[in-house]
Amino acid sequence: MITANETPEELTIEFENLIKLLDDEDENIYGSIKERFISHGNPSSEFLRNYSGSENILVKKRASEIISIINFEDTEQKFLRLIERDDPDILEEAVFLIAAMNYPGISINEYGSQLDLIAKEIDQLLKSSDIPDNINILDTLNIINEYLFFKKGYKGNEENYYDPDNSYMNKVMDDKKGIPITLSILYLFITRRLGLPVYGLSLPGHFILKYADEKEEFFIDPFNKGIIISVKDAQNFIKKI
Repeated sequence: MITANETPEELTIEFENLIKLLDDEDENIYGSIKERFISHGNPSSEFLRNYSGSENILVKKRASEIISIINFEDTEQKFLRLIERDDPDILEEAVFLIAAMNYPGISINEYGSQLDLIAKEIDQLLKSSDIPDNINILDTLNIINEYLFFKKGYKGNEENYYDPDNSYMNKVMDDKKGIPITLSILYLFITRRLGLPVYGLSLPGHFILKYADEKEEFFIDPFNKGIIISVKDAQNFIKKI
């Protein structure tokens, strides 16, 4: 929203002046800066997107916060419409709506196409396996893990676990790193496309996945390169913590 007395050039100048103060440690100054950015709505959001990946951690955090506030109302309405559809399979759209709060303008369809391609390439690997006629589920999961975590390089972000970008699925896919729940969701999207019975499972302090069919049950830890855990190992893990 540009006021009648402000040209786009004047607005840019104001934004450039405001951004210089965004890492001021005085919370009152930050409050004033935040209000000015919020008052301009979407133009502020577009400008601040350039700083949501800043090496200055405080600038990055505050830019992300302001973008989220600006985009919250629009995203809230989209969530309400999503819920009203009464569709049980809304997880994929929902996680990218969350990402859009901080990264407005991302294309859900584009990331969906990337997921389709990943699943297609894994499917081709499964079909071209040395044991395609009698491939078991452990072989299947190992091929998926090899592709995602070693060929593509997805990994748990142990170095910067609390980086907000670990919670935005677009950044997880772009940067190939995340936290247990986002890496598990990514894995879940792939296995759904492959028609595998994989489900989310929240352990105390950790999030993993469970493969379960009529005969077998395994646990998968995407944060630790897809390590496959037996039921007994999972029980021991829970007992330890």
